[in-house]
Amino acid sequence: MPTAKSKLSPGNLPIPLSSFIGRQSEIREIRQNLLSNRLVTLTGPGGCGKTRLALKVAQELTDAFDQRVWFVELASVGDAALVPQTIAATLSVREQAGRVLMDILVDTLSAHPGLLVIDNCEHLILACAQVAESLLKKCPDLKILATSREGLGITGEVSWTVPSLSLPDQKPWTNPVSAREAMQSYQESESVQLFVTRADAISPGFELTPETGSWVAEICRRLDGMPLAIELAAARVRTISVQQIAQRLDDRFHLLTSGSRTAPLRHQTLAATLDWSYALLSDLEQKVLQGLSIFAGGGTLDAIESVCVSRHVEPAEVLDTLSRLVDKSVVTVDRPERGETRYHLLETIRQYAREKLADAGGTDESKDRHLDYFLKWSENAEPHLTSPEQVEWLDRYEAEHDNLRAALEWCNANPGKALLGLRLAAACGRFWRLHGYISEGRRHLSAALSEQSAQDRTITRARALTLLANHAYLQSDYPAMRPIAEEALSVWRELGEEGKAGAAYTLDLLGELATEEGDYDSAPVFFQEALEIYKEINNLRGIGQMHMQFGWAAMRTGDYSKAQSHLEEFHNLAKQVGDKSGLAYAFSGLGEVAVRQGQFERAVSLLEQGLVLNRERGDKWGTGTLLGSLGWVALRQHDFKKMREILGESLSVRMEISDKGGIAWCLEKLAEAKKDQAQFEEAAKIFGQAEALRAPIGSVIDPADRADYSRIISGLQSALGMDAFAALWAEGAAMPIDGVIELALSEPEMESTRAEKEKFGGLTAREREVASLIAQGKSNREIAEAMTVGVKTIETYVTRILNKLGFDSRVQIATWAVEKGLMNPGG
Repeated sequence: MPTAKSKLSPGNLPIPLSSFIGRQSEIREIRQNLLSNRLVTLTGPGGCGKTRLALKVAQELTDAFDQRVWFVELASVGDAALVPQTIAATLSVREQAGRVLMDILVDTLSAHPGLLVIDNCEHLILACAQVAESLLKKCPDLKILATSREGLGITGEVSWTVPSLSLPDQKPWTNPVSAREAMQSYQESESVQLFVTRADAISPGFELTPETGSWVAEICRRLDGMPLAIELAAARVRTISVQQIAQRLDDRFHLLTSGSRTAPLRHQTLAATLDWSYALLSDLEQKVLQGLSIFAGGGTLDAIESVCVSRHVEPAEVLDTLSRLVDKSVVTVDRPERGETRYHLLETIRQYAREKLADAGGTDESKDRHLDYFLKWSENAEPHLTSPEQVEWLDRYEAEHDNLRAALEWCNANPGKALLGLRLAAACGRFWRLHGYISEGRRHLSAALSEQSAQDRTITRARALTLLANHAYLQSDYPAMRPIAEEALSVWRELGEEGKAGAAYTLDLLGELATEEGDYDSAPVFFQEALEIYKEINNLRGIGQMHMQFGWAAMRTGDYSKAQSHLEEFHNLAKQVGDKSGLAYAFSGLGEVAVRQGQFERAVSLLEQGLVLNRERGDKWGTGTLLGSLGWVALRQHDFKKMREILGESLSVRMEISDKGGIAWCLEKLAEAKKDQAQFEEAAKIFGQAEALRAPIGSVIDPADRADYSRIISGLQSALGMDAFAALWAEGAAMPIDGVIELALSEPEMESTRAEKEKFGGLTAREREVASLIAQGKSNREIAEAMTVGVKTIETYVTRILNKLGFDSRVQIATWAVEKGLMNPGG
C-alpha cells in the first residue's frame, strides 16, 4: 500500500485558453480505443494537434476515471533517466529512502489507478517505452494516453495517427455558383473554422465571405490542415490581408512567426516546430528527407531510391531509412486501391526539407537525378498509352503528373537542359491529349520546341511537333496547326525509314485539318498516303485509324454506306489490337452514322458504349464529342429537355478544353431546337455566336449538313425579317460566350407555364426540382445522380436559381423551397 508520502495529487489537466475546433469523430474513436486498450499513442508530425486532442479526450474522461487523470509534459526533459522522476513529480509522489522510484510509482498507481497522459515522448522514446511497459504490466487498472511523433513500439500499444483538420474542396472556386456554394464547404471545413476563430480573436470582426473564404481555403490547403500552422497564419490577419498571407506562403517560415509568447518555444514559430523534429533525425534520415523534398506529389519507392541515393546514402539504406521516417510521422504513406504505394511529405515539411537541402548545397544535384529518373520513366511509359493496359498507365501518369511538371520546370530554367525538356514534353504529349490537359500540353510543347538548342531536325523534334499539331487540332486552332504539322511532316520525311510511322500520323492530321476547313479534295489524298505507309510497315492500329478517317470523311459528305463500311473495319481492327481508344472512337463514328440514318436506338447504344470507354480513360475531348452526339439524338427525337441536359454537359467539357469547333457545333444544335420551339430571336442570336466562333478558325459546316443549316437559317430570316435577323445575329456574335450558353440552355417559356413560373420566382420546373433536392440536403453530385445528368449541369441550374431568386446560399434556397411547398407531393 502507498505510504503517506506517496499520496497522489488530484488530476492536473491544464485548462485550455482557446476553443477546441472539430475532431468529434476522432475524439469518439480515441475514447473507444482507450476503453478497449490500455495504451493508446497519438502519433503525427509536429503541429498536427496531438497534445490538444489528447487533452480534449482526457477532459471528457475525467468522470470515468474519478478525476484521476494526470498530464505529464516531457518536452523540456532532456535526460532519459528523468522520465520516472517527471511522472512522480506530476503525481506528487516523493522518493523514499531505500526504495526504487519505479516501485513507488507502481505501488501508488496500483492503489489509485487512473489515466496517465504522457505528452511529447519522441525525444525520449526508449525511456518512455520502458516506463510505460513497466507501469502497465504491474498496474492492471492503469491506462496511458501518450503523444509522440512515433509509436512507443511495445506490446499492446494502439498507435493512432492524428489526421490533419478537414479541408475544403481542392478545386479553386471560380464561377458564381461555386463561389456561393463554396461558403457551405468553407463553413463545414475544420481547418477553415479554426482559422476564422483564431483570426476573429486577434482581429475582432474578421468575417468569412466568398471573397475572403477563397483565400482562407487556399491558406488551409497549402498548410495541409495543420492546426499550429493555421493558427500562426491566422495571427497575421492583424497586419496583412488573407490574400497577402496566401501569396506569401512560399516563404512560410519567415511569415509564420507570431505564436503566443507563453507557448512552448517549439510552437512559437513554424520553423521552430520543424527544427525540433529535424533534430531528432539521424544524419542518414536527414539526407533522405532532403532528397524527398524534390518530389512534387510524392513518389514510389523505386523513384525515391533513384533520387535519394548519393555519396551520403547507399542504395541499400533507402528503404529502411524511409520506413523510419514513416514511423516518425515525417513521411506519409498512401496506399491506393490501384497502383503502387506512394510516399509523400506534407507541403510544410517539404519546404523545410528543401531549405535544408539548399543549405547543404544539394539542390541542383537532386533535381538532376529527379529529372533523369522521370525522363527515363516517361519514355518507357509512353508506349503503354497505346497498349491494352492504357487505362492503368494513364493512372500512373496522373499520379506522377506533378513530378513531370517539376522536371519540365527544371529544364525550362536551365537552357543547357533544353533537349532533355523536349524529350520529356514529347513523352508526356499523348497523356496530356488523352486526359484533357490540352492547353497545358500546348504550353509545355511550345516552350520546349522554341528553345534555340532544340532546333535540330531530330525524331524527338518531329514527335513534339506532331503532338503540338494534334493539341492545336483538338482546340480547333486550325490556323496555328497548319505550319506546325507541315514542319513535322517535313522532318519525318527527312528521317527516312525511321520517320515513316510519324509521317503517316502527321498526314492523318493534315487530312483532318483539310476536312475541317472544307477542303474535301485534299483530305483523301492525305489519308490515302498515310494508309499506304501504315500498310507498308504493317501497323494495324494505324491502318484502323485511317479507316476511321475515311469513314468520317464519307459521313461528312453524306455517303453513309461508305462511312459505315470503313468504321466497321476500324472497329474490328481496334478490337483486334486491344485499342480501347480506337474502340471508343469507332463507337462514336458508328453512332453518328446511325443518328444520321434515323436509327436512334442503335445510335444511343453505340454512343453510350463509347462514352463509358472515354470516361474510363479520362478522355475529355472524346467525352465531349460523344455527349454532343447523344444530345443530337435527343434533338432529332424532339426531347428538348433531355437534349439541353446532355448538350449542356458536352458544352461544359468543351469549354474546359477550349474546343471552339465543338462549342460552335453544340450551339448550332441548341439554336435549331430554339427555332423548332418558335423562339426565333434566341435562335438567331445563338447561330450568330456559333458563326463568330467558326470564322476565325476557318471551320465550316459539313456538306451533309449544309442543306438543313441553310433551311433553318432561311426559315429564321423569313420569320424575323432580314433586317431583324441580321441585327439579332450580330447581337449574338458580340455577346459573351457564357451568356450565349445560358441563353441556349434556357427552357422555352410557354403560356401554360408562365403563371406557374411567376408563382415560383421565375424558376422552371427543372429548376424547382433542383431546389427541392437541395432542400433535402443533397449535394450537387447526389442531385446529378438523381436527375441522371452531369454535375456541371446541376451547377448551371444552381447558378440560375441563385440569380433568379437573388439568393447567396443553398440554405436560402432550401428555406425558400420549404416555404413554397416544393417538398410536398405535387409541389
